[in-house]
Amino acid sequence: MGLAIASLVLGILAFLGSVLVVGGLLGLAGLILGAMHLTRRQGRNGMAWAGIGLSAASVVVAIGIGVVVGRFVTSPEFKQQFKQAMQAATGGNLEAWVGVPAPDISVTTLSGDAIKLSELKGKRVVLDFWATWCPPCVKEIPHFIKLRSETPANELELVGISSEDENTLKAFVKKRGINYPIASAEGLPAPYNQVRGIPTTFFIDRKGIIQEVLVGYHDFGSLKNHALAADYAGEPKDAPTLEPSPAPDSAAEPKQSR
Repeated sequence: MGLAIASLVLGILAFLGSVLVVGGLLGLAGLILGAMHLTRRQGRNGMAWAGIGLSAASVVVAIGIGVVVGRFVTSPEFKQQFKQAMQAATGGNLEAWVGVPAPDISVTTLSGDAIKLSELKGKRVVLDFWATWCPPCVKEIPHFIKLRSETPANELELVGISSEDENTLKAFVKKRGINYPIASAEGLPAPYNQVRGIPTTFFIDRKGIIQEVLVGYHDFGSLKNHALAADYAGEPKDAPTLEPSPAPDSAAEPKQSR
């Protein structure tokens, strides 16, 4: 009796959940329990047969859905869309900007000083896009503080850029003892508006060429090596043509001090 009831219950659950893989698994369990009941010849076969029927139907539906989903995820269209989504999420689309002259931006730091990227040629420049609520970003802060302390100001300019409000940033800067300029800015042009994951750090050489873009946390040694690397070798490249971004409007003016 228990096997028949279990088979019927599993059959019902499997049929209801047949659109998921778990429905197929429950259906298999219902088939087994129903078959076990029938082999014992203890009566109540109607309930067992009902459980077997529902279980079998759920297995068939689950297999059919699995085949359809399998064909979809292996299709060239899905693979391309998935690749583009992963690139957008991890910053892979920014790799095309390596070797391209860095588009000019102008931001105002928390102390009220204006920084214009085009006026920093002759120095290496590090632009770190980050946020106070981002654990990997916060973990990198001591590395940038150390890098600023160890490198002469006439050799390296390090700027942190966040979209958070100035009050939040000022409190964080004071608490962490940040010794390099921090700016609150939005609506920057490409490639800066293509940032999808933070921290994202742009390394710009003394000629104003983007020589590397790093996404995610990196240790001090890696950040220092990129920040102080030799200038980009070779001729500058043209800016890549990218798909329109759903991010902040690239035509908007950079956000100044609020």
